[in-house]
Amino acid sequence: MKPIPIATPPAIAAGVASQTAGGGGPAAAAGVDPSTPGGGKLPWPAQGGAAPIQLQAGLLGTIGSIVRKIVNTTTTLLVVDEGVAETHGPVVVQSLAAEGFAVGTSIVKAEESLKTMETVARLYGEMLACGVDRESVVVVLGGGTVGDIGGFAAATYMRGVATVLVPTTLLAMVDASIGGKTGVNLPLPGGTLGKNLAGAFWPPRAIIDDPETLRTLPARELRCGLAECVKHALIGDPDLIDYIESRRAEILALETESLTGLLARSIAVKARIVAEDPYERSSRAQLNLGHTFGHAIEPEPALGLRHGEAVSIGLCAAMRLARLRGMVAEAQVRRVERLLDAIGLPTRVPPAKADRAAAVDRDRVLRAMRVDKKNRAGRIRLVLPDGIGRVRIIDDVPEAEIREAWEEVGMGR
Repeated sequence: MKPIPIATPPAIAAGVASQTAGGGGPAAAAGVDPSTPGGGKLPWPAQGGAAPIQLQAGLLGTIGSIVRKIVNTTTTLLVVDEGVAETHGPVVVQSLAAEGFAVGTSIVKAEESLKTMETVARLYGEMLACGVDRESVVVVLGGGTVGDIGGFAAATYMRGVATVLVPTTLLAMVDASIGGKTGVNLPLPGGTLGKNLAGAFWPPRAIIDDPETLRTLPARELRCGLAECVKHALIGDPDLIDYIESRRAEILALETESLTGLLARSIAVKARIVAEDPYERSSRAQLNLGHTFGHAIEPEPALGLRHGEAVSIGLCAAMRLARLRGMVAEAQVRRVERLLDAIGLPTRVPPAKADRAAAVDRDRVLRAMRVDKKNRAGRIRLVLPDGIGRVRIIDDVPEAEIREAWEEVGMGR
C-alpha cells in the first residue's frame, strides 16, 4: 500500500515541540512533521512523554509494532466499536498478537445513550478478567464515542492504564482523539443526559490515523466529521473554508490527496490549541465553538441527531448570535450555512420525530446549556466567531439573545 501524501500548511510544517525531560510538560508549539514519508507525527503533552499523532495509509496493520515500542507488557485489552469489530478488529488483533501480546477484546456499541457509567463498569470487569494491570495498555479502536468510553475506563482503572487511540471516523481523527479528554454522560433531571459530565484528562500514548479506515465509514458519519473541520476553519484557519468549498466533492468521495490534506490541516488546528492549553484553562475553550448549543440538543431523542449534526446546528446558532452582536456579517453567516448545507449537514433544528419523545422546547434546551461544564459561576459561557478564522470567548450572554439565536435556527418556543 502506497503512503498517502499529506498537504502540510507552511505554518504547521514550521512547528516545533518542546517537552520537559522525561515528562509530559506543555508543548510550546506543535506541528505535523513533513519529514515522515507519507505521513506525519505531531508531539503534544502525554503520559510520560510525547504522544505522536501518526497519519498514514496502511498503519492499521502495523499497530502491534507501534504499541510494542510504547509499553513493555504482554497484556492488552482492545476496546472496539461494534461498527468496525468485523472489518478492522481482526487486523488489529493479528498485528498485536504478532508482537507477542495476549489480546482481550471488548465490543462497545457506539450509542450516546450507552455512554454511561454502567458501560464503564462493564469494561472494568473485562479488564479484571483479562488481567489488565497498570503496566498494560488499552487500545481503543473506533469513533469518538467509543474513544470517550474506553479512554475514561482506562483513566480511572487502577488510577490509570496507558491508552493508544486508533480512530476510524473522520470526527474522531480530527477532533475527539486529540487532547486527552475522556468522559461519559450523566442523567439530568427530566430524563435527558448531560454530555460528558463525568470525565478525566487522560492523554493517549499514541494516536494512529489510517485514512484507509474511512472507506468503511457510512456517508452520514463522514459528513458529521466535516462539521468539526468547518469548526476548526472558523477558529483558526480561514483558508480551510476555501479548501473545503473547492474540494468538497473530492473529500466526500474519499479522494486520497484531498482527504489527507483536509486531515492534516484540521488536525493541526486542534493540536496547536491543545499544545498551548492542555488542560483547558484558557485558550483551549475556543474549541467549544458550536458545542454549547450542539450539546444541548444532541441528547434529545425527539431529534435523532448525531454529534456532528448537532454541532452543525450549533455552529449556525453561534454564527447567528455573533451576527446579532455585530461580530460577523450576514454574508459570512450565509457562507457558512451554504457550506454546511452543501456537505449535507443540517443548519436548522429538525422537526421532532413523530415516533419519539415530545417536541423539544427552548426552556429545556436552555436548562441543558446552563449545566455545560465550561460555564463559570453559573453563567453560560459561549464561544462566538469574530469574523472567519478567529473566535472570542464571551461570558454571561443575555438569555434573550440566546433565545433569539435558537429561534433563528428553527427552535420553537
